[in-house]
Amino acid sequence: MNDRELSLVRAIGEEFGFAISSLREEFSKSIEEHKNSFNEALLQIKNAVNQLPREEKTDLEGMISAAVSSAISDLPVPASPELPDIALMVSEALSKLPTPEDGKSITADEVKPMLQEMVNAAVATIHKPENGKDFDPDLLNLAVADAVNALPKPTDGRDALNLEVQPSIDPSKSYDRGIFATHNGGLWRSYEKTHGMRGWECLVDGVSGIEISQGDQRQFTLTVNRASGNADTKSFDVPLMLYRGVFKAEKSYLAGDTVTWGGSLWHCDEPTSDKPGEVGSKGWTLAAKRGRDGRDKT
Repeated sequence: MNDRELSLVRAIGEEFGFAISSLREEFSKSIEEHKNSFNEALLQIKNAVNQLPREEKTDLEGMISAAVSSAISDLPVPASPELPDIALMVSEALSKLPTPEDGKSITADEVKPMLQEMVNAAVATIHKPENGKDFDPDLLNLAVADAVNALPKPTDGRDALNLEVQPSIDPSKSYDRGIFATHNGGLWRSYEKTHGMRGWECLVDGVSGIEISQGDQRQFTLTVNRASGNADTKSFDVPLMLYRGVFKAEKSYLAGDTVTWGGSLWHCDEPTSDKPGEVGSKGWTLAAKRGRDGRDKT
């Protein structure tokens, strides 16, 4: 089946879908009308029954139920819409299609001239440069000159690449807006007329100083003080070999600790609270083994 046949089948399918949809809407509308008429009749009967005395109402309800059942059985059943024969419609449409010659609807040689014509038409719309140039150098030079002239001129003979930076800031002095100066290891700029350090902002937060403090025997704290007043702090441990005496079971040991246990010297390789030398204990390495007991010669 070629493209033309598929297009025809698709068109027939769309028409058939539209016809089915219309029939469905008409059928639903007919059912809805019957339903509304029936509900209105029931409502009228209900209102009339409610106005009767209780004894008559009981007898009448049975009569109404029987009458309603009889009326419903007498209602005509809506006829189902007759569906078209799709297979017959497709067969008739296919029979009207012309039979392609040699089993082909179109050849590559037939398509090639059409494609070539489309390409030639698209290429013809492209602007051709004159005299082998895509632009006019004089116009380009004029545009560059206009752009350069539009740049703001430097004030007082200075430009942004030749800033004057003060070697320091004297808090007792007042500086004008736009002054650059080094202070406390950083680069500062005055964004308004200054009073002391008010009016200054830190552009480059340099290092004003470094402090190192020791906590215990192997813990150290490094503090880097910034020009802006901020500080970065980092603590670290140095695995120095420290003698911690005789091993105590209730104590935890760190890497680098050494203890005496069972007459031998043990080195701690990692944080642990295990007892040295026991089966399954971790973190200990025998550093010096216990020697033989000395005996006096007689």
